[in-house]
Amino acid sequence: MKKFISFFTFFIFLFLCLNANLFSQINYLDTVKAGRFDNGKMWTFEHPPVDYFKETYNFVPDKTWFDHVRLSALRFANYCSASFVSEDGLIMTNHHCGRDAVSSVQLEGEDLHETGFYAETLEQERQVKGLYVDQLVYIIDVTKEVLEAFESEKDDEVKIELRKKKIEELEKSYSEKLGLVCKVITLYNGAEYSIYAYKRYSDVRLVFAPEDQIGFFGGDPDNFTYPRYNLDMTFFRAYDENGSPIKCEHYFKWNPEGAQPGEPIFVVGNPGRTDRLKTVAQLEFDRDITYPMGLQRISKIADSLKLRLKLEPELKKELNNQIFFIENTRKVYAGILKGLNDPILMARRKDFEKKFKEAINSNPELKSKYATIWDEISALLVQKKDIYKELFTIDTTTSEGLERANILRNKLKSINARENVKLQLLGKALFEVYGTTIPPDATFTLRISDGVIQGYEYNGTIAPPKTTFYGVYDRYYSFNKEYPWSLPDRWKNPPPEFDMSVPMNFVSTNDIIGGNSGSPVININAEIIGLAFDGNIESLPGRFIYTTEANRTISVDSKGILECLKNMYKADRLYNELTNGKIK
Repeated sequence: MKKFISFFTFFIFLFLCLNANLFSQINYLDTVKAGRFDNGKMWTFEHPPVDYFKETYNFVPDKTWFDHVRLSALRFANYCSASFVSEDGLIMTNHHCGRDAVSSVQLEGEDLHETGFYAETLEQERQVKGLYVDQLVYIIDVTKEVLEAFESEKDDEVKIELRKKKIEELEKSYSEKLGLVCKVITLYNGAEYSIYAYKRYSDVRLVFAPEDQIGFFGGDPDNFTYPRYNLDMTFFRAYDENGSPIKCEHYFKWNPEGAQPGEPIFVVGNPGRTDRLKTVAQLEFDRDITYPMGLQRISKIADSLKLRLKLEPELKKELNNQIFFIENTRKVYAGILKGLNDPILMARRKDFEKKFKEAINSNPELKSKYATIWDEISALLVQKKDIYKELFTIDTTTSEGLERANILRNKLKSINARENVKLQLLGKALFEVYGTTIPPDATFTLRISDGVIQGYEYNGTIAPPKTTFYGVYDRYYSFNKEYPWSLPDRWKNPPPEFDMSVPMNFVSTNDIIGGNSGSPVININAEIIGLAFDGNIESLPGRFIYTTEANRTISVDSKGILECLKNMYKADRLYNELTNGKIK
């Protein structure tokens, strides 16, 4: 008996030792608190955080400043951001945003991805058919109209249809009234609605694009990493209906020296989508169902494209853009999924939700309206989970399987409608408790995000605030000049006047996500100090949480852009236009 007790005691001791980290982590997670900016810093122009800017940076921008910044920024087609950078309609965006445009203007026998493009005269600028940019001219509150339609019925699916119909009516009427492209934008899951009225420029011409091997230096291995060495920039120009460059009253002037670490800077662009206002139950659903299934599907597509390229190398130009896009998506999904599985990040979301619920339940009026929302959403997710699992096992290649799948999809549509209604209530609750101190989720509409240039700890060392052109050549030689660290011909032997000590890229604490690519980075004087093109790998969980510890935006430095145009590309016309703010 004594031997048995001794063995049992030893077994318990061993178990506790082996699981000490687990128990300590569980105890630690109970103490994790939500951060002030876990919901991000993607501020809207309807509700700019003037008091916060004053408190943090001693900077108090007025309406004139915000209007100028808004009108200088652009939405680039339906996938990127951009800005006017001269009074003659010069547009700046990323190289990776302009890849398809560069392909579309190639003449027979040209390979502009290999050689780059520069129009030495206005006449040489090439029109990109189908490309447009949108300038946000007006923001009009239509919350009352949309909510009246939405709340006029009790059935959830009918509510969604009535809301959709009202939005279509408003977009049509305002477009006809203003002569602009008008879209109804949903904020706070539906607590607010705004008409965004855009002036669209449809004659857009290519002015300058670097070679692929410097515009996307390091390729997919370096994507979402830092330190980084990328000349991710392209310039276009907007023309009027008479075929002349437009005249811009509002554009960002150029700061040739860039910004210094610690100096307040702002990213102005169109972040695509975030899910930071979702409930914890919804995030857990994404963690267990949505992203694993999506990642599996994306990986199959990526692998099939790579196999096709291997078998048909003559399709390199056509397939490389597709592979770049799908590999970028795969990395994003993997990064988000890793974040959703991070117990610390999820504990922060749980703490925010706990405090949010406490604020609701402590107010009798709010409690009567909103207290049951979380449980109701969770119940819907249980139903959705069962349907997703069943859909995943159905063979839709047969008519019988397809019929069964369609029945399930219709059930899912009904559940999604009910969930959507609950989310709108959740948005109203959040807005009543926190007001505009928390920004709404991103909707690929114009936002302004504040931050500072600042390095961070990673991989046992420290990432520098800025990198220089020396780093390009270090990686070029370190990887034996092999793709994707090979260099274009002109870069292999840089001219003697090219200063490799000039800053090339920098990292900052600004809050961005996909869609922000091509966003101007400006200082308090609304001057260009950089061009945002990526986030680091630590920023990928930004889909559902923003953290200031290691979440970073990566940008091309304004000083580095000028150095390249002047001394590497000898693009004097473009260099002079940027420094003078107009065609000289």
